[in-house]
Amino acid sequence: MDIKVKKLIVRIFDKSLKIGWKMKFMLVLSFIYGFAFTLNNLCIMLFQNEAVSYIKQNINNTVLYFWKENLLFFLSANRTLYILCFVTGLALLYGCYLMWKGFKWGLLFYTLGKFFQISLPIFFLGHRMIAIGNIMIALLFLIFYYVYSFSHQMDKSERKYNSFDSAAQEK
Repeated sequence: MDIKVKKLIVRIFDKSLKIGWKMKFMLVLSFIYGFAFTLNNLCIMLFQNEAVSYIKQNINNTVLYFWKENLLFFLSANRTLYILCFVTGLALLYGCYLMWKGFKWGLLFYTLGKFFQISLPIFFLGHRMIAIGNIMIALLFLIFYYVYSFSHQMDKSERKYNSFDSAAQEK
């Protein structure tokens, strides 16, 4: 393997984030949200037809009556949307896990997951799925994580590297 590739791998798997209580608190919120998002899309993938048939029944006297049209619109999407959103949720969870462990690389997974989480429903279902609250919360979390990651980096002497670092330094 080329030395440049080894150095790149070392930088990718570099534990350079100091994880304090602020970061852990926000990561717990992100874990909960990512888990709920992933589980929601998994349930829709598995039980989409049953949910649509239940909503199409005569539900004039229930609370769902007022949201019937929106629920049917949302659930009538192609199953590919929910598969991609499930994968996006897994990317969010993996990014949170990597950031919890101190890897700065997790921030990239989390950012990509948030981008796809917002853009996939808009791409598949149109402008009706634009939610300003979702976008603002995603931006809030991303700004916090980026500011925190740039301001709380470990010194090079404190960093923990994986086994690729020793191989790269030998040559």
